[in-house]
Amino acid sequence: MDDAGSSPLEAVALLLVLVFPLAPALALYQHLSDSLAAESIARHGLRSAVLSQEKGEIPRQLGAVIEPLAASWGKTLAGYELRCLRGCQDADILSLEVSIGSAKAIQSAGLEPK
Repeated sequence: MDDAGSSPLEAVALLLVLVFPLAPALALYQHLSDSLAAESIARHGLRSAVLSQEKGEIPRQLGAVIEPLAASWGKTLAGYELRCLRGCQDADILSLEVSIGSAKAIQSAGLEPK
């Protein structure tokens, strides 16, 4: 048997074996980060919409609340949608869907009757 080998080739092969599993882990980290950000932004954005609804305002300027939240997470907001079950009347259900990257989060809250 011959012990002669190529050290650079062996080093590259070893590095590939050690580094190769990192790519899926980084993609998973990015998806989890997007999911956490979307959940947090949806929760805080919905809270703002519910509070403005309780003051008698229709929450139209939700983007002014959601955009700074996304910026604080270091994320770009792909989109959001605020929906009411029956036109935002008394005792309605308000839902906010937030999209960041491939992650989507939906938060819902009931509006109290006046």
